[in-house]
Amino acid sequence: MTDILKRYPIIRPAIPAIFLFWTVLMLALTLLPSDTLPGNRLFSYDKLGHFGMFGGWTFFLGLYFMVYRGKVQINLFLLMAVGILFGAVIEVLQYVMPAGRTGSWGDVLANSLGCFTAYVLLHPVRGYLKRRK
Repeated sequence: MTDILKRYPIIRPAIPAIFLFWTVLMLALTLLPSDTLPGNRLFSYDKLGHFGMFGGWTFFLGLYFMVYRGKVQINLFLLMAVGILFGAVIEVLQYVMPAGRTGSWGDVLANSLGCFTAYVLLHPVRGYLKRRK
């Protein structure tokens, strides 16, 4: 990872922007009224979309701390828990907001599995970063 960062120095400063973009996109896709979102076959697989969105969010959060902030020793379990909590809060907001959205336990499960997958994928990234220090 550090070799990549040296070869492509734009990656490190881009991580916060990518994370912010991903967060705004997720909030738009999950909280805006569904009739305001464009129809797209990519998102017709709802649970797969939840898995990817929250897994990606948790992965980018891990990269933000480990690569951008240099906190390689960050507690990855805590990052996963934050992602799961964020996903659960989104589902509660869908349930209580008058936007024509509905919360779902299935979505919470898909969000959580995505966060867990990111947790698993961040372990080798952290190991690589530790070896390169």
